[in-house]
Amino acid sequence: METFMRKYSFWLTSLLGVVALCVLVVGWNQIDMLHKLPIMYIVALALHETEELKLPGGFIEMVTDMTGLQLKNLGMAKFGLLMFTLYATVLPAFLAGWVWPVMSTLFIGIIEIIMHLVAARINKKRFYSPGLITAVLVQFPVAVYGYYYLYSNDLVKGIYWLWAILLLIVPLLLIQRAIVVSSGLSYREFVNDARKALFSRKK
Repeated sequence: METFMRKYSFWLTSLLGVVALCVLVVGWNQIDMLHKLPIMYIVALALHETEELKLPGGFIEMVTDMTGLQLKNLGMAKFGLLMFTLYATVLPAFLAGWVWPVMSTLFIGIIEIIMHLVAARINKKRFYSPGLITAVLVQFPVAVYGYYYLYSNDLVKGIYWLWAILLLIVPLLLIQRAIVVSSGLSYREFVNDARKALFSRKK
């Protein structure tokens, strides 16, 4: 599993993006917008990972440099990220009738912008971080359009935000913790190192 995920996780995500794009093109007139939105985001996420990992790539190296986390089990990390991708995008496409799972998927577009701005805050010598362009030009616009559609059609209730955030954040934190622990580092130490990197005044 370790070797397989290390080599092929990116291509699995890319294949998922291609399948999602084909579904949109072939079924655009038959699929309602609630189901289209998470499928659109699958395509956006595949493009984003291409920038982070391949063109130009270097996102994982940047994170390890900023936090000091050395990934001893890269296959485990990639497997966790793949599972989270399926959970946060494919599952909501099937649960779109409930609205808040779709809100959860779209919220990733907001988180990505924040995380790349945080990366720019930490690395003062270089504003660009791998994934920034697609986060700004692809993921964020999909999220904004999605929320506009949901609100303009009166599909959002206040409590939905709670369910959407919990649906996204809880498994994300669990996967993050599993990746950190599998690398032989305590999660508390990882959080402390990340906090120090964020608020460091070093230039």
